[in-house]
Amino acid sequence: MQKILIAVMVGLFSIGSVFAQDINFNKIYKEALEYTVSVNLVVEVSFGTQTSDAKSRSIGTIVSPDGLIIFDGAPLNNEDPFSLMPGVQISTEPKSAEVVMMDGTKFPAEYIGLDRFTGIAFCRILPDKKRELKFVTFQQKNDFKVGEWIALYSLLPEYVTPRLSADIGLVSAIIDKPERFVLTVGFNEMQLTSVLYDKKGIPVGILGDLQNSALSDFDAARAQEQISDASTMIPLLGLLGGDRLSKLIQNPPKKGKIDRGWMGIYLQALTPDIADFWGVKSRGGIIVNEVVKDSPADTADIKTGDILIKLAGTPIEVSKEENLPIFQKQISEMGAGAKADFLLLRRHDGAVDTLERIITLAQAPLSPVEAKEYEDTNFEMKIRDMVFVDYNAYNLDPKIFEGVVVKEVEPGGWSAVGDIIPGDIIQSISGMIVASVDDARIALEQIAQEKPEEVVFFIWRDNKTLFLNIKTDWQ
Repeated sequence: MQKILIAVMVGLFSIGSVFAQDINFNKIYKEALEYTVSVNLVVEVSFGTQTSDAKSRSIGTIVSPDGLIIFDGAPLNNEDPFSLMPGVQISTEPKSAEVVMMDGTKFPAEYIGLDRFTGIAFCRILPDKKRELKFVTFQQKNDFKVGEWIALYSLLPEYVTPRLSADIGLVSAIIDKPERFVLTVGFNEMQLTSVLYDKKGIPVGILGDLQNSALSDFDAARAQEQISDASTMIPLLGLLGGDRLSKLIQNPPKKGKIDRGWMGIYLQALTPDIADFWGVKSRGGIIVNEVVKDSPADTADIKTGDILIKLAGTPIEVSKEENLPIFQKQISEMGAGAKADFLLLRRHDGAVDTLERIITLAQAPLSPVEAKEYEDTNFEMKIRDMVFVDYNAYNLDPKIFEGVVVKEVEPGGWSAVGDIIPGDIIQSISGMIVASVDDARIALEQIAQEKPEEVVFFIWRDNKTLFLNIKTDWQ
């Protein structure tokens, strides 16, 4: 049986090599050399009291005449489960970027931002009037067929010449849900963001990853479930097409710019059991558990207990909790200002009304990694503004509770010795009220001028307040 399997595999690869002969790799290689680059980053990685620098090298592609480059943003992705927790979170910050052309020419570059939905990062070569930059133009292709061959060039290690190597794969499926995606086999995650070429040698997109949105909603029980279900860990690689890339290239994401849509509701899935119990005939939906006061949902007259069953005429088939992030991602991608047209069910007095509501989405609240920060070198700590997730996690009222969150503390520094820990919320420093990092900066700068022997911090920690006397040692 094993010999038969090997023979079949050899036969498939032989057939593949025959079809691959139709791809003009020489033409593709010459073009790829013009716009393919290596993006070298130095990234600061922080977690609580630990900070270190890491280097990364990935394939990049010049996509505009002014030197805009796309590359794999995995080393810069802050959207891990821990980064969304209040207090302690992982954060990554690019300290420097360098672009290396395939002929070895090096250019300094400026990091721009990361698209959280595709994982594509953007940087731009700093102006250079001596060199005209070649760039790729993607063609939109909508008629891919299962079994069609597709090619790319991937980046080889620095010590190897040439710098690029050819590879082929084939279209294995055309996925419809949760979004249309041309799935491929034959490629690997090390080749993400490499330009993909059809059999005519036309650049039709880049290699991307169809991310399972359901895995973004992290909790311990789900983590154990994922470990037991290895299929959820298998990457689904395929084509990110020219249409989607063109939109990103025209309006690349910028660090600190928030463009996610937000409704302002707490939600749960309409499971079959709940639907049967309530007598609701729907294959899924979103149950509104709570509406944030003055949010877009509140303004649109969404009520606690409403069941959202359609969005823009399309059924919301969320029938289990782990699929909730798919709906959240859909709303988020619509962006602030978009109008979300919902059909909903409202139960009352044993009856069910069918209603329509249009919600004008607002800008999503900042996440912890997007909040404004300040680092004080005397007390050797980094602080940030409070954001929605902090108030939500601790059930605090933003109208009456103010403070800044301690993000990082340097081991052995004044703050660490004085028992300040990541996650503490500082409400005052030496009697000066602290409502933002700007307030904290002013207070700490004043203290640096006065140089007192100790400084009193008023801290909120675990639903309790305390005063911490921090000893100083001014040089």
